[in-house]
Amino acid sequence: MLPHTAARDLLLRLADESLSVSTHAVPNWRIPGFYYDATGHQAAKRLMEADAQATYATALAYRLTGEAAYADKASELINGWAAVNREIADNDGPLVSAYLGSGFIQAALLIKPYTGWRPEDRALFIRWMTGICLPAWDRIPLRNNWWSWSLYAQLSLFRFMDDRVRFAEEAANLKAHIDASIADSGFLPDEADRGTKAIWYHYFALAPLTAAAKQVLDYAGEDLFRWISPSGKTIKQALDTLLYYADGRAEEWPYDKGQEVPSPLSADTWPLDLFEAMAKVYGDPAYERFAAPRRPVTGHINRSSGYFQSYAWVFPELLFEV
Repeated sequence: MLPHTAARDLLLRLADESLSVSTHAVPNWRIPGFYYDATGHQAAKRLMEADAQATYATALAYRLTGEAAYADKASELINGWAAVNREIADNDGPLVSAYLGSGFIQAALLIKPYTGWRPEDRALFIRWMTGICLPAWDRIPLRNNWWSWSLYAQLSLFRFMDDRVRFAEEAANLKAHIDASIADSGFLPDEADRGTKAIWYHYFALAPLTAAAKQVLDYAGEDLFRWISPSGKTIKQALDTLLYYADGRAEEWPYDKGQEVPSPLSADTWPLDLFEAMAKVYGDPAYERFAAPRRPVTGHINRSSGYFQSYAWVFPELLFEV
């Protein structure tokens, strides 16, 4: 039996369901701040959640099977947003467009070899990304999880564009972010005081940080997973700290008590996606022990919508096959 058969079966089932999805793109995509208007935020986000999931699933299915129908659907949905969307607005627009838009970029990377995706449509996608999405990501003022998502999205985009100059600039920014955002203790100071969601926010910052490091490793050959920053920080310090508390010790969290963590853990709850991927990267027995009982790990599902929350590590074990 081929490895990862269960994960492949789940992906292909989702990809087949996704073949019937049509674009939900809108010209002006406004995403109000979640903590000000949760209902409006979720409703606006759901437009791209549905399309990003279908695009990503079909693109990954194409890379695993070579079947053109999957690539055709992925390119159709990418083209739909690129042709229609002209503005990303409101408080959470930059963040949401980064963590959902990354799904479109990863899909674009997966179908890049497909000759059926026309050059003019690829150019349209790049114009949408660089003209509408990239300015939103660049203007993010925060240096918490928002900036982690911005760096991941930008590195992915510049990799797709094969723009080595801008990729190198963002890789340097990523190294600076690793150095500045991780404390000597392994905590993320900008996320530690986020009330009862602080453990979640550590995950939500480290998922894109590690996914960005994977872009740098794959495209530029520099291993930031094992890099030690000028002030002695490492990604693994932060991962080990998160795992300690997420793995049944949330009550020991040294900041706000009553941390909201998934219970029970399952294949579609955070931070399983992150540590499934990191088990592949580091070969750490603790990461393997944490992830193995819940396999096949799919990715963190947004419980309010039923779609994947974001696109750092979705079907993580399959990503190491393509």
